[in-house]
Amino acid sequence: MQWLIYTLRGISQIFFVSNALSGALIIVGVALFNPLMAALMLLGSLVQSGVGSLHEHKEEVVDGRMGFNGALVGAFAGFAHLPLNLAILATLLGAVACVPVHNLVAKLFASSALSKAALPVSTAPFCLVAGTLKILTLTFFDPVATSSSSQAGLGLLLSLGNSFAEVVLADGWLTGLIIITALFIGSVQVGVFGLVGVLVADLTAFALLHSDISTISTGLQGYSAVLVAIALGAIFWTQERLTIRFLGVVLASAMTLVIGFLLALTPIPVFTWPFLLTMWLFMLAKMFIDTSAKQPLTHHPAGAL
Repeated sequence: MQWLIYTLRGISQIFFVSNALSGALIIVGVALFNPLMAALMLLGSLVQSGVGSLHEHKEEVVDGRMGFNGALVGAFAGFAHLPLNLAILATLLGAVACVPVHNLVAKLFASSALSKAALPVSTAPFCLVAGTLKILTLTFFDPVATSSSSQAGLGLLLSLGNSFAEVVLADGWLTGLIIITALFIGSVQVGVFGLVGVLVADLTAFALLHSDISTISTGLQGYSAVLVAIALGAIFWTQERLTIRFLGVVLASAMTLVIGFLLALTPIPVFTWPFLLTMWLFMLAKMFIDTSAKQPLTHHPAGAL
């Protein structure tokens, strides 16, 4: 029963929430889109948690932080429509690989040059492992097209649900609605900032990228904004004033679209890289600002150059 709770928390931690009920609801939402994907997500979370418990990550295992990358690898295996045996194998190997990759990224961020920024590993293991798996399984890769609508009202509502669903590589307004409900159960702040991220992404897509309703409604331009808005607004900048957090969320959410657009021009699988790169850049910028603010002013003698 404990491992079931850890596994479900691993699912919820995809959205920075440690709540087994939220994780269960997210799985229900994904299962409505693709039952195999939901099963593979559970498998990936369980396997990464199990391997993590053997590598001195017991605290992270308990609150789910050593399960969500494995869950996302499982989501990728389901999303790619791999043959069943290959999907299971990819999930197993990928979830195991997430642990040493997590350790390597954490070691890099613990270096003297980066330690003050306290950069989180977050979904970096998923991006690196799933990117490798995509290259290895490219001949089998057959993802389902995303849902969309060209009608203004319906398209914007679909964007709201799809943006949350696409975080876990799923699709559909009902899946997205269930995920949103799961987040509000886990944390009202997480839910609110996630919604703010979608709204900013949609407005940015209209104003800067001149995207049409049909493109915006897929949620592919909003899912990284969901994550970065939650990360900065509800998790890592909670000591800052609300106005600072909100401003950071607005700017970061908009930046994810620009980075996503640039990455789409490269052979690198986009996944959640726009979220990661934006979050890290903003946290590094904050570190430099805070460090500069704490440095004492140097007083020069009168007439000194």
